[in-house]
Amino acid sequence: MTSQSVYSEVMNVAEKLVPVVCPWCSVGCRFYAVSVNGYIRKVEFDYDHPTVNRGRLCPKGVAAYQFINSPDRLKKPLRRVGEKGEGKFEEISWEEAYRIIAEKIHEVKETYGPEALAFLGSEKITFEENYLVHKFSKAVGTNNLDFPGRYCQYSNSPARTKVFGSSAATNPFEDIAKAELVLIWGHNPAETAPVMFGQYLEKAVIDNDVEMIVIDPRSTRGHKYASLHLKPYPGTDLAIALAMLNVIIGEDLYDKEFVQERTAGFEELKEAVKNYTPEWAEKVAGVPAEDIRKIARLVASRRTAFLVNEGMNQHVNGFNLALAIADIVAITGNIGKEGVWSGIFPGAQCGFCAAMTGIAPNKLPTGKLVTDEAARAEVERLWGFPIPDWPGLDLTGMIREAGGRIRMMYIIGGNIAKSAPNSAWVREGLKKLDFLVVQDVFMTDTAKYADVVLPAAAWFEKTGTAISAERRVQRTYKAAEAPGEAKPDWLILVELAKELGLGEYFKYEHPDEILREINSVIPLFKGATPEYLAEHPEGCFFPCTEPGEGTKVLFRNGFKTSDGRAHLVAVDWMEPPETPDEEYPLWLTNFRLVGHWHTGTMTEESPSLQKRWPEEYVMINPADARRFNVRDGDLVKIETRRGEVITRAVVTDHIREGVIAMPWHWKVNFLTLEETHPVTKMAELKAVAARISRVEE
Repeated sequence: MTSQSVYSEVMNVAEKLVPVVCPWCSVGCRFYAVSVNGYIRKVEFDYDHPTVNRGRLCPKGVAAYQFINSPDRLKKPLRRVGEKGEGKFEEISWEEAYRIIAEKIHEVKETYGPEALAFLGSEKITFEENYLVHKFSKAVGTNNLDFPGRYCQYSNSPARTKVFGSSAATNPFEDIAKAELVLIWGHNPAETAPVMFGQYLEKAVIDNDVEMIVIDPRSTRGHKYASLHLKPYPGTDLAIALAMLNVIIGEDLYDKEFVQERTAGFEELKEAVKNYTPEWAEKVAGVPAEDIRKIARLVASRRTAFLVNEGMNQHVNGFNLALAIADIVAITGNIGKEGVWSGIFPGAQCGFCAAMTGIAPNKLPTGKLVTDEAARAEVERLWGFPIPDWPGLDLTGMIREAGGRIRMMYIIGGNIAKSAPNSAWVREGLKKLDFLVVQDVFMTDTAKYADVVLPAAAWFEKTGTAISAERRVQRTYKAAEAPGEAKPDWLILVELAKELGLGEYFKYEHPDEILREINSVIPLFKGATPEYLAEHPEGCFFPCTEPGEGTKVLFRNGFKTSDGRAHLVAVDWMEPPETPDEEYPLWLTNFRLVGHWHTGTMTEESPSLQKRWPEEYVMINPADARRFNVRDGDLVKIETRRGEVITRAVVTDHIREGVIAMPWHWKVNFLTLEETHPVTKMAELKAVAARISRVEE
């Protein structure tokens, strides 16, 4: 049975139950959207579905559909009539919008060359749509391609690829409950992935008596289960990881058989970390040396699930930290077997949809490099047109070069004016562009700087494929009609390609056709056909090279490296780019809330979520509150060298002394730092120097 026939079958009843994948985080929960005449009335739990959530949903999942009914949805194409950033537009037809965009693409290519064009995919759109973004960018001749996930997993992903040859999660979520130790590092799954936390982490701790350890400058809802909680200063976690390596190697605790048979570079690593003692790390990170020793010894002696996320990723030195953690995983043998877990954990439901279609400035959809002549020739044969051979610019590079090397950007489902570091700097970059196209569901902060805004269908308004953090590939189905003239992102690209004279390469009439092409182009997904996914709602785990032959546990017999061994990396200490001083005496970090998602463009349009989580605030330790004469509930000004934000203070011992923290869904990125790591281009989003002062009301 095809996915279209499944969809038709469920639509042949008065009250239609349409199976969908939740549009928020990357856990991959499934439920039914109850649809009547093209409108979603409510969600219904799918208790029988054999996937991760087993009928359970978090607050965002229960309210998942609300935003699509907002009166503020984009409904017609718009053309800017005022100054950039003012948000003044007039409605135009789709035909005129396509004509304007196509003419501008031709003009930029003729005047500056295709290297002046740049495209952003998104973790908010489907697997098929990200694939088309990649194909479209190559068809117009540019490798300037990225997505906002650059600022999410681009420390951990390249680090794990360097060590193991692949960055993906090693095991299914169910293996977390089989672990003997859970180490949560810079991750808050109780709020960012609550269903996964409840189904597997709580089960591990409560039912299976698994010990939990947390490394995070804040205390969160899930930390009540931790037997040990280290609270390092933001941006200093690397010191802890280096000291753990020092203990594991120095005390001869590593898995000698695994290291000898399945790794390379151990002696170099041993030499590199010999001076990074726990006592040194205590001075740098502000955590007890004996606690570091205890964690190192536990990790070396037990099957361990390593759960890491943005708290360790979103730092300039996050790449070094991710390498050190990968080294720890490897030398303790916590990989390639059941009862362990490590990998990247995308913040959005389709981070893998962008990453696994090669949405990056140096990649092909196959994951190979654009500079690889043979790999490029193979994709050219499949696509039928030439592909540029030069590495493009990443997202930060695009912003830096706006108005210079980059003259035109096409942004799909990304709100970089609010999500990227140093928002004022980003907005100035957007103003410098000759032309900006934004394709989205709402008039976002970024769309206000666009020359043309295109109304996109939301997640529930189209059929497609999602990939969760445990590598589960699932189909989600259209449950509602898009408002006004809004269209699915894939269809917009197909129609624009025709306007550009590229229609022969984009002959698609349904997402099933796009997925079948993916099956033939990307070997890892050869078996994830629309027919198989329609008949198996639980999906498959990639690599899925044949229908029904998914891979639950990676690296059982070797790694995806040139010699099949894990390539250990000798890691050195790297200072955060900015640290507190007399003028800015506090560390500022940020975090996520369970009721909001990314920059809030959709959750703020969900009434039940907005009612419960209406505004931002700043957490401050009681000792710091006394020091700076701040009381609970005071209006305060938070300042860094980039800007200032006024908000309410919450005085709490859930944040360590010397650190203040804000939820990132609002204005915190006016304060963060755009400086990036030279290799990964990850910016500093979670550790900057700040000061706080009361504001008289």
